[in-house]
Amino acid sequence: MIDVGSLTWTDLRRGLAVQSRIITALILREMRTRFGEMQFGYAWALIEPLAQIGVLVFVFTLVGRHPPLGTSYESFFLTGFVTYGLFRQISGRAAQSITANRALLSFPPVRNMDTVWARILLETATGLTAFLMVTAIFGYLGAPVVPHDFLQYLAGFASVLALSWGFGLFNAAISPIWGTWMVIFAWFGRLQYFFSGVFFIPDNLPPAARYFVSWNPLAHSIIWVREGFYDGYVSIILDKTYPFLVAIVLAISGLAIEFVFRRKVDAK
Repeated sequence: MIDVGSLTWTDLRRGLAVQSRIITALILREMRTRFGEMQFGYAWALIEPLAQIGVLVFVFTLVGRHPPLGTSYESFFLTGFVTYGLFRQISGRAAQSITANRALLSFPPVRNMDTVWARILLETATGLTAFLMVTAIFGYLGAPVVPHDFLQYLAGFASVLALSWGFGLFNAAISPIWGTWMVIFAWFGRLQYFFSGVFFIPDNLPPAARYFVSWNPLAHSIIWVREGFYDGYVSIILDKTYPFLVAIVLAISGLAIEFVFRRKVDAK
């Protein structure tokens, strides 16, 4: 048993330094495993969202539709699709952190949550880099990319990251003990694509549909990002505390599940 009262700040700093080195090494390993054998390597993770948004812009422009906000579909999908993609990428890939790195857990310094945080941090960095790249390219092509309220814009993205990390921790903890959960979450992610406001403004929906969408925390994050981006857009359903509350509940639940079932998972 560790005597917590005997721990000093030096011990804590030393422990944090060790864990930081472990997580950094795991991140580098994840990068080589995921991108090392691909022809375009890490760049593909940055090219993919640009290509997807380009297809969406082309299709909606071809049918002659106008964006629900602003005058540019590039900006509309930048604030919607990229936000959704960031959530899906982090929360989905974090789910397999423990099971995919089971062999590494035989090394005493490596813990289950080290592998989870390594994936979460890698996917966060990858997603944000992709977002900045897409923003720069659209700005170069002449699309509006400068937000009206930069602080609210950042706060909206912070809520997206909080949700992504919360779902990621919960998914990573529950998937090793209940594999069916990832099938359920995969369908949840597909539904998010259509019901989180990527293609529409929830405020424009009928009251019953608007109420249904208001229970979706990701919809609030996307609305928040767009409030910060578009001048004059104020949502009637946005609750800025809701995404963070959901994220906190999911993160605490995930950490508790991992702690309770740690021995069972390690024994597999």
